[in-house]
Amino acid sequence: MAVVDGYVPTVLTALLLVACNGSSEPTVRAVRPPAPTPEAIAEKRVREELRTSPRNLEVNYEKPPGVYIDAQFLGGRRWENVRTIILDQFGPLLEQTIDVRGHEVKRLERGTITIEGGEIDEVIIPLPEPLRREQAMIACGFSGLVDHYLSFTREYRVTQFQSFRRIILHRAAPNDDMVVKLTAQKKQNRVQELP
Repeated sequence: MAVVDGYVPTVLTALLLVACNGSSEPTVRAVRPPAPTPEAIAEKRVREELRTSPRNLEVNYEKPPGVYIDAQFLGGRRWENVRTIILDQFGPLLEQTIDVRGHEVKRLERGTITIEGGEIDEVIIPLPEPLRREQAMIACGFSGLVDHYLSFTREYRVTQFQSFRRIILHRAAPNDDMVVKLTAQKKQNRVQELP
């Protein structure tokens, strides 16, 4: 049997699949895979849950090279699950307060985090040095490939980017291209009905 580039010739494959059962019409017989057992289904489900669980992702987290603080990874995660990662990247906790909206604000050595409902909603990162927009995005864990920046006198804005509602890049000076601080806001604003 000759194998060409890893493939069995088509004619031989067709002969193996087509069988005559006494009639002049060939019939194709399919072989069904065995039905999975309940144990195999349960084991597959457990493996998939472990692979995709947020807790497992957080335990196996490694900060990408060249990233100063990984705001993209931290945004939207539960504070108690990523506390050690935050303390490693932001430094020690300096102050903890409640803002006017009732959200918990934690000021750390290298930035500030706002927590809403136990999840990290906003990350404010003063950059160690002025950077260009793309470099600032990459230093904070985001892709530098942004299609459109909204340009204002003192900031650039990116909306609806990598599951974040808004990313604000604060300029070093009015109309300057260099960025000194990044604010990443995760959750969408929701309209609240009055009672």
